[in-house]
Amino acid sequence: MILDAAYPDSESHQEIILTSTLVGILFYVLLIIYQPFGTSQFEHTYKYLLLFPYAVMISFSFCTVNLLSLQWKKKWTIGLELFKAFLILFLISIFAYLYNSLYLSEVQLSVENFLYMFGYTAALGIPVSSIYILARFIYLNNKDRSNEVRENYQHIEKTDNCIEEEDNLKLCIVSDYANFHQEMDVDDFILAEAADNYCILHFYEKGILKKEMVRISLTKLLDQVECDTIQKVHRSFIVNLRKVTKFKGNTAGYKISLENIDREVTVSRNYIIPVIPLLKEFAVRP
Repeated sequence: MILDAAYPDSESHQEIILTSTLVGILFYVLLIIYQPFGTSQFEHTYKYLLLFPYAVMISFSFCTVNLLSLQWKKKWTIGLELFKAFLILFLISIFAYLYNSLYLSEVQLSVENFLYMFGYTAALGIPVSSIYILARFIYLNNKDRSNEVRENYQHIEKTDNCIEEEDNLKLCIVSDYANFHQEMDVDDFILAEAADNYCILHFYEKGILKKEMVRISLTKLLDQVECDTIQKVHRSFIVNLRKVTKFKGNTAGYKISLENIDREVTVSRNYIIPVIPLLKEFAVRP
């Protein structure tokens, strides 16, 4: 359902204050240019100055609701963003109604007049709010991607520094009952796949490809072999990323081909962020 789709949120107070101010200015400009809902008939020497508090109310409402929403400990969705927009318009209506009734028009307060003000606010606010929501979605989404790329590059740099050390590292794999013991270089390990309470190991021994079924869980095996280039890529697979010959896919999942392994291995979504940057360094797309 589209309302449950993820919507990027921001924890930056500076970004919230800036965008809220821009929205207030945009509302004010539209109010001056189009002068809707009887504004054109309002005559006063300081007309535009008297209209300016509406911009302040709008910026304050956007800023307040956005800052309060940071306290909502929920995964942010399009539905929640639309609900937040409704709260903002409702708050603007309250401020605008009180300002208009008590100061500009000096009329008696009533529910009917408030509903009229809410309708006016919604009519002008929905288009601007739509632009605001779309613009923030694009901005925050691009910002998240930029942060992800930066983290990936940092991870790659860290990995590059460790690869030389790994070349001299020895792996020691011991089964649950110690009836299997195998030492190997990092570069000799290819793949491990889970099979109930066992793991099937694919590795080189003196240059010869071997396959062994060992009684050990994938989690315990990962504790024994994990390093920068040997990573878990799926709940059922541990892979030496330096043995990947090619890969294909997208953010929904990837398929990788391994040296001397005659089938593709799945990289699940949960492991894409740490794994794919390394694959792009070690392997090529088909």
